[in-house]
Amino acid sequence: MGEPAGGVDDFPIARCGPCGRDVLTHVDLDARGGEVRRCLHCDAELDPDDVRWVDADALGRAGYALEEVDPAGCGRPGCGRGRCAGRPAGL
Repeated sequence: MGEPAGGVDDFPIARCGPCGRDVLTHVDLDARGGEVRRCLHCDAELDPDDVRWVDADALGRAGYALEEVDPAGCGRPGCGRGRCAGRPAGL
Protein backbone atom coordinates (compact mmCIF):
# COMPACT_ATOMS: atom_id res chain seq x y z
CA MET A 1 0.00 0.00 0.00
CA GLY A 2 2.90 2.34 0.60
CA GLU A 3 2.52 5.99 1.44
CA PRO A 4 -0.96 7.51 1.54
CA ALA A 5 -1.96 9.38 -1.59
CA GLY A 6 -3.74 12.02 0.47
CA GLY A 7 -2.38 14.83 2.57
CA VAL A 8 -1.91 14.92 6.32
CA ASP A 9 -5.50 16.05 6.86
CA ASP A 10 -7.09 13.66 4.36
CA PHE A 11 -9.03 10.47 5.11
CA PRO A 12 -9.32 7.21 3.11
CA ILE A 13 -12.84 6.30 2.01
CA ALA A 14 -14.15 3.69 -0.43
CA ARG A 15 -17.47 2.20 -1.46
CA CYS A 16 -18.42 -0.80 0.67
CA GLY A 17 -20.83 -3.24 -1.00
CA PRO A 18 -22.15 -4.87 2.20
CA CYS A 19 -22.71 -1.47 3.86
CA GLY A 20 -24.07 0.06 0.65
CA ARG A 21 -22.25 3.39 1.07
CA ASP A 22 -18.92 5.17 1.15
CA VAL A 23 -17.09 4.28 4.36
CA LEU A 24 -13.85 5.05 6.13
CA THR A 25 -11.25 2.37 5.56
CA HIS A 26 -8.47 0.89 7.65
CA VAL A 27 -5.39 -1.16 6.85
CA ASP A 28 -5.25 -4.79 7.99
CA LEU A 29 -3.00 -7.77 7.24
CA ASP A 30 -4.15 -10.76 5.22
CA ALA A 31 -3.21 -14.39 5.97
CA ARG A 32 0.17 -13.95 4.25
CA GLY A 33 0.99 -10.69 6.03
CA GLY A 34 0.15 -8.45 3.07
CA GLU A 35 -1.72 -5.20 3.60
CA VAL A 36 -5.41 -5.02 2.70
CA ARG A 37 -8.00 -2.24 3.04
CA ARG A 38 -11.12 -3.00 5.08
CA CYS A 39 -14.38 -1.26 5.91
CA LEU A 40 -14.31 0.44 9.29
CA HIS A 41 -17.87 -0.76 9.99
CA CYS A 42 -18.23 -4.33 8.73
CA ASP A 43 -14.56 -5.23 8.12
CA ALA A 44 -15.24 -6.33 4.52
CA GLU A 45 -12.15 -6.33 2.32
CA LEU A 46 -12.20 -3.41 -0.12
CA ASP A 47 -10.48 -2.91 -3.45
CA PRO A 48 -7.43 -0.71 -2.74
CA ASP A 49 -7.84 0.87 -6.20
CA ASP A 50 -11.23 2.24 -5.07
CA VAL A 51 -9.79 4.15 -2.09
CA ARG A 52 -10.13 7.92 -2.36
CA TRP A 53 -8.45 10.39 -0.03
CA VAL A 54 -10.86 13.16 0.97
CA ASP A 55 -10.69 16.25 3.14
CA ALA A 56 -12.81 16.91 6.24
CA ASP A 57 -15.62 18.57 4.23
CA ALA A 58 -16.01 15.54 1.94
CA LEU A 59 -15.78 13.27 4.98
CA GLY A 60 -18.75 15.14 6.46
CA ARG A 61 -20.74 14.66 3.26
CA ALA A 62 -20.07 10.91 3.64
CA GLY A 63 -21.79 11.01 7.03
CA TYR A 64 -18.84 11.37 9.40
CA ALA A 65 -18.00 14.17 11.84
CA LEU A 66 -14.77 15.30 13.42
CA GLU A 67 -14.63 16.50 17.00
CA GLU A 68 -11.90 18.59 18.51
CA VAL A 69 -10.57 17.37 21.85
CA ASP A 70 -9.50 19.95 24.41
CA PRO A 71 -5.70 19.52 24.63
CA ALA A 72 -5.88 20.28 28.36
CA GLY A 73 -8.21 17.35 28.97
CA CYS A 74 -10.46 17.37 32.01
CA GLY A 75 -7.71 18.48 34.37
CA ARG A 76 -7.79 15.36 36.56
CA PRO A 77 -4.48 13.66 37.32
CA GLY A 78 -3.77 10.91 34.81
CA CYS A 79 -6.21 12.35 32.28
CA GLY A 80 -5.74 10.72 28.91
CA ARG A 81 -7.17 13.85 27.30
CA GLY A 82 -10.38 12.09 26.46
CA ARG A 83 -13.85 13.49 26.85
CA CYS A 84 -14.51 12.23 30.40
CA ALA A 85 -15.60 15.66 31.65
CA GLY A 86 -18.26 15.86 28.95
CA ARG A 87 -19.79 12.43 29.55
CA PRO A 88 -22.92 11.93 31.61
CA ALA A 89 -22.48 10.07 34.89
CA GLY A 90 -22.50 6.31 34.57
CA LEU A 91 -20.93 6.10 31.10
